[in-house]
Amino acid sequence: MKQTIYLLLISFFIFGISCTGDDECRKDKYVKMGVGFYSRTLNVTTNKYTISTLSIDSLSIQGIETTGMLKDTFIYKKSKKISKIYLPLNKFVDVSRFKVEFNNTIDTVTIAHTNSEMYLSLECGCLKVHSIDTVLTTKHFIDSVSIKIHNVNNINAEHLQIYNKPNS
Repeated sequence: MKQTIYLLLISFFIFGISCTGDDECRKDKYVKMGVGFYSRTLNVTTNKYTISTLSIDSLSIQGIETTGMLKDTFIYKKSKKISKIYLPLNKFVDVSRFKVEFNNTIDTVTIAHTNSEMYLSLECGCLKVHSIDTVLTTKHFIDSVSIKIHNVNNINAEHLQIYNKPNS
């Protein structure tokens, strides 16, 4: 009888351990592209640029003309004092477009990227990751864009740096 009780306890213990979830499955399965905002200022005496973080007073961002993203839905809406954002890239096509409103100035940002899948596990499935190829933008507020990290596979990285026009 004692052996049966011990076997039952051991069985319940092993069953309990085997049913614990995979921590990887609880993580967000949608990676986002990190974008930082910067200002470039020319020092006239040294003729060199200094770069500083730019805090946007009012920022709104919408996905435009996209399949699989919420069209005309605000990703950010009149966000205040923001210097870094995270944007979802389109999982279904290789182009993501955004309407970005800096204070009252509107620019369009177009990102060409390659989509692929990264295998997590049998239980969790795959994670959609991206590789940024090209970034095009109108130049109303934005002066230039620099791709710092091409592979978008985690949320903690800053993939793009957007520089404002001087005196914007």
